[in-house]
Amino acid sequence: MSRQDYYKEKYRQLKPDWQDCLQRYISTVDSLVYSNSKILDIGCGHGDFMKPVYQKTDFTFGIDPDKRSLDKNQIIKNKFSGTVESLPFPDNFFDLAVSAFVLEHLENPTKAFKEIYRVLKPGGKAIFLTPNVWNYNVWIIRLIPEKFHDFLTRKLYNRQEHDAFSKFYRINSVKKIRHTLAPLGFKEIDLLLNGDPTYISFNNILFKFSCFLESILDRWFKSAKVHLIGVYEKKKEFAAKEKLEIVNFRGGAAHFCPAVSEPRKARRGNSVRAILRIHR
Repeated sequence: MSRQDYYKEKYRQLKPDWQDCLQRYISTVDSLVYSNSKILDIGCGHGDFMKPVYQKTDFTFGIDPDKRSLDKNQIIKNKFSGTVESLPFPDNFFDLAVSAFVLEHLENPTKAFKEIYRVLKPGGKAIFLTPNVWNYNVWIIRLIPEKFHDFLTRKLYNRQEHDAFSKFYRINSVKKIRHTLAPLGFKEIDLLLNGDPTYISFNNILFKFSCFLESILDRWFKSAKVHLIGVYEKKKEFAAKEKLEIVNFRGGAAHFCPAVSEPRKARRGNSVRAILRIHR
């Protein structure tokens, strides 16, 4: 058992109803996955914590810019090297687009969520887990030069080598999430703030101090809890409006494919199109 897991167990003894962020995230995704669900895991990396959930469906897709991590992934059936800002998938394809600890790395959150919106089916859900920029843990991380992050995450949290990436925190607050997603056509289903005192619990004294900080956040500063877990839905009325605009455009001089525009088709290889045809 890692140091952090040890103190998580101690915190559960103090607060039996507490769940850590991954437990809440996994249970949220699990509640929305069915045997025919098409899932896109953005920034899937090599993690296997979603294995029990992904075993429920044959239609799992993952995308990550880090090919080394992607090659290690054993739980996703269809893996693609790339970024969320330019997804190699057709419109209205996925039931769920999920991401754990990815939003803090986005340089252009609006562009990323436009792409997520595009590939989701009407009524499809975007589910994410990300740190809250107003929490003291994030303040500490931002004070440490980024060149030390990879070393520290390995030593302090038992992460693998090269598991630390550049962080921008450009959408990492309740206000920024809502201001970014609502204009794109997303409907907020849930946006949960979840606390966790174990990140700086390197000994019993620091654990007690962290628990004290959590009690203050619980009472007066709930908006500063360490993690944000969100569920957003692609509005059906927005999708219907887009479809109407496509139909009108097709009546004009130029031809437009409603599933995949020509510039996107040109960028995709034959293998990608073959996989997508199988799963449509």
